[in-house]
Amino acid sequence: MSLSPTIAEGAAGAFRSNAAAVLAVESLAVRRGGLRLVEEVSFSVRPGETLCLVGESGCGKSLTLMAMLGLLRAPLAAEGSVRLAGRQMIGTPDAALDEIRGRDAAMIFQNPMSALNPLRTVGRQIEEALRLHTDLGGRARRREVVALLDRVGIADPARRAHAYPNQLSGGMCQRVMIAMAIASRPKVLLADEPTTALDVTIQAQILDLLKALQVETGMALVFVTHDLGVVAEIADRVAVMYAGRIVETGPADALFGDPRHPYTRALVECQIGPATPRGAMLDTIEGSVPPPGARPGGCAFATRCSAAMGICTVAPPAVSVGPDHVASCHFAGAGQ
Repeated sequence: MSLSPTIAEGAAGAFRSNAAAVLAVESLAVRRGGLRLVEEVSFSVRPGETLCLVGESGCGKSLTLMAMLGLLRAPLAAEGSVRLAGRQMIGTPDAALDEIRGRDAAMIFQNPMSALNPLRTVGRQIEEALRLHTDLGGRARRREVVALLDRVGIADPARRAHAYPNQLSGGMCQRVMIAMAIASRPKVLLADEPTTALDVTIQAQILDLLKALQVETGMALVFVTHDLGVVAEIADRVAVMYAGRIVETGPADALFGDPRHPYTRALVECQIGPATPRGAMLDTIEGSVPPPGARPGGCAFATRCSAAMGICTVAPPAVSVGPDHVASCHFAGAGQ
């Protein structure tokens, strides 16, 4: 299923090379009444590229994904611009969005057991996606269901197609969700922490699967996670999110090798690495992410930042610190 790193990187690079963005997000905001939960989020993703959106729980990552696909419901509302394959998502009626969701863009949700319908077999649920977004007839759809289950690594796919979600393991249900998501070969796949509840072996298999699918189809991938080990494995670029805003974005190598925002630096320093001595105390980030109604003025991270100074009460500018590398910090230009 998996390809060698050299082959995979070369094939994915062929899709990315000089390609226009298939997903472009500009000044995206999510409101609940007069309260802003997500603010001024902007990024783009090209075909074959993986952007990882990282940050602690409560930073707005999942809300951002839901807003991009038009899945928010009142009292939540999205503002700004999300162009997917050239089509505007924000403000577009649901009837028109239904033509895009599942065909041009698909989403893997964090908890497959709650996302799958417990009253229908997994084969029927995958077949429904094919019915809505392809021209296949009934027999062809059923054959394709089995092929998709086999494609995502489920043993005995013809039999498993008749199983209900509660008869499958969490890892198998996640694979079913991936099969549904890729059924129509979407241009963009949004993945909301799809490996969080899985053991490391299944996690590695799913990451390999997603990378292989990118090589095969050229789909763009937006992957939400708080696990920097996963980021190091799959990301081309990374957007670090804190308190509803993106505070740093850049190539994965740059963010790991030279993080410029203190929040990014703190996340990197909290990770266990090969050089971490056994029994060593790990670094932590004191405090917690402020809720939307209690975010401080200026830099929202200032209340947890050991390097904060008086100027941090003023909103920091976005500073270019390298090729395609931007950080929103008054001291970003100083490096580490």
